[in-house]
Amino acid sequence: MSFPHSVQEVAVVRGGLDALPAETTAVRLFWLLRAHVPHGLLVEPERIRLRIAVPADDGPTQARRAMWDALAHHAFSGWRVES
Repeated sequence: MSFPHSVQEVAVVRGGLDALPAETTAVRLFWLLRAHVPHGLLVEPERIRLRIAVPADDGPTQARRAMWDALAHHAFSGWRVES
């Protein structure tokens, strides 16, 4: 059974000098969010924008929640979801 999905973009920003570089963080995020079938990735020095598939009925909220859950891992210290 397949459920309707939407693709949502969520950005994370580097908030501290001790945070890992954007490229390393992007690869880790891409791997951790693989269940959401990443559809696009843009890496900038202080920001990462990732497009992921989430259930259509709660798209933006679910996308942000998935990113918050991923960023809770200690490997993402210094990175936060952009407001």
